[in-house]
Amino acid sequence: MNRSSKIISHIILLFSLFFLTYVFYRSEIHHQGSLSKYYFKYYIFSLILILSSIISYFVSYNLKIKIFFVFFSSIMGLYAVEGYLSLKSKKVSTFKKMNGIEYDKRDTFEIYQDLKKNNPNIVVSPHPVYFTDNFEISPLSGIANRTTLHCNENGYYSIYESDRFGFNNPDGQWDKNIIDFLLVGDSMTRGACVNEPDTISGNLKKKIKTNNGILNLGQSGNGPLRMYATLREYLDFKRVKNILWIYYEGNDLKEFNSELNHKILINYLYNENFTQKLVLRNEEIQNFLLNELSNLEQIMISNQREVKKLKRHPITSFLILTNIRIYISNVYYNKKHKKMHKFQKDQFIKTLNMTKNLSQKNDSKLYFIYLPSYSRFLLFNNTEEYMNYKKVIDTIKSLKISIIDINSLIFNKHKDPLSLFPFRENGHYTAEGYKLVAHEILKSINNMKKN
Repeated sequence: MNRSSKIISHIILLFSLFFLTYVFYRSEIHHQGSLSKYYFKYYIFSLILILSSIISYFVSYNLKIKIFFVFFSSIMGLYAVEGYLSLKSKKVSTFKKMNGIEYDKRDTFEIYQDLKKNNPNIVVSPHPVYFTDNFEISPLSGIANRTTLHCNENGYYSIYESDRFGFNNPDGQWDKNIIDFLLVGDSMTRGACVNEPDTISGNLKKKIKTNNGILNLGQSGNGPLRMYATLREYLDFKRVKNILWIYYEGNDLKEFNSELNHKILINYLYNENFTQKLVLRNEEIQNFLLNELSNLEQIMISNQREVKKLKRHPITSFLILTNIRIYISNVYYNKKHKKMHKFQKDQFIKTLNMTKNLSQKNDSKLYFIYLPSYSRFLLFNNTEEYMNYKKVIDTIKSLKISIIDINSLIFNKHKDPLSLFPFRENGHYTAEGYKLVAHEILKSINNMKKN
């Protein structure tokens, strides 16, 4: 029995030393020390394992057997779950089976370089959030009149032709005398990772039976202050019937907190006469954005290197429980980043009040559209407290702004809400998800008008 007890301790010690060796290899040899901070927590964990294995030599045999059984059972359970999640996330084979074509596994820079061979004018447009306090101007659009490469979450890269200001619209929409719907928001509004006909605005165009226009002014990374600033800069130039303020719970408050510290954007909040005259300066803005394109390309090259550094063999990924760790990260994202998503109520109210006043001044009807995030539908996150859901909704109600709550109207009623995200993974909505949102917006607005 004493010999068996020592064998168990030897096994635990060998496992602990192997884990420490692997961490050292990944951190100091494979990554050459460049990711030491990332691996620090794994060094601590491996040292705890070694300390526990040493203590095990002084623990009674019966207790050691119980601990070993619990430990072994837990490990086997975790690997069973990891295996299940790995099979579920086989998006390459799933995509091919559903569409009959190969999943595009190229990263953004690789496809960008490939597409440039046939179309030198293709761009990856800098997002407004890219322009920090280090710049003397804060553009709110993208690069104009260019084929624009966006993103891939559905197995293909979304690509669109940008309009005269750099937004995701057919350019002719700007020539319409009347705009039925003007949309402001972030990447969800822009239509991330689906092609233009499948975005929210694209679906609205399919359903609207008039010759009036629909303008999508959404840009990736926009928070409430950039959304309001966009209206200040572009709304006066068109007669707009309805403004769709599309709020995405996943990161809008985080972006808002950052925007409140931006030396240019903050002027929109505290000076009603402030303007950058972006429409009148469009040629200057476009030259500025094109000059920044080369810097953005260098960032893409750097990101590609980092991705390749972190890329692991499927077996290694399985052994280190990658899918479980990603799942846990998604579940507890809000709890871990509470400060980032802090609800600054006074500034939020001021921003929405000014938006409401601006809408009324332009004889436009304002609608607040609430979009839920992927992590809301993991385990126990779907509560009124999650992502300040109730606080935001109650604030909008107090301002007497019309609300279209997509969370309660679509996702909570859907039998499988995660199916509205690409391959049931964290990201933007699928083409079907965007379609349902557009349909519900029109349905809700028609119902409000009847009442």
